Amino acid sequence: SLQFIIDELTLQDASVLHAAKHRFCSRILQHLFKVCPPQQFDQIAASVLKEAGRLACHTFGNLVVQSLMRFGTEKHKYQIVRSIEKNVTSICRHGFGGAVIKTIITHATPEDQMWIARACAQDAQVMLAFSRARLGHTCALLVLETLQGRERQQARVKLEEHLESLRASSNGILVADFLETECDVLCSEVRGH
Repeated sequence: SLQFIIDELTLQDASVLHAAKHRFCSRILQHLFKVCPPQQFDQIAASVLKEAGRLACHTFGNLVVQSLMRFGTEKHKYQIVRSIEKNVTSICRHGFGGAVIKTIITHATPEDQMWIARACAQDAQVMLAFSRARLGHTCALLVLETLQGRERQQARVKLEEHLESLRASSNGILVADFLETECDVLCSEVRGH
């Protein structure tokens, strides 16, 4: 029943990208991803996937990428993860990056969750910027929770070097509290053994 919209949008790749960046048309794409079977919107998804890294940093385009991550096929999700992973530094520094990364970690396979978390944690400045951002601090916590073992410890240490700076930020204080609470738990476990 919505095929006429898909047909119109897929006449040119540029139409899909224009729609993804438009305040109201982006909502149409999100709705198509939600209600149509994936094989019906596959051509639209292909256009979005080609520019997923750039759309993830756009005011409305990021919502389209998130929607495709929620409702797309495993293949779509895999391609989004790879695109975001390649562009993670620029995406994380953008205002909407935290929401995109959070959606990806939430809806990806466990293996891909780890890849994205690792990509985010590689750059201490990215994690620090995330931790202070309105849409990023919850993502920074999710990255820390996703990482395991030595990688988690390394990410924590990098952030703990900036506890004072985190405490000065209304969003960063939540990350600082998490780091200190987790440190207290780890210390008490060590003392208990």
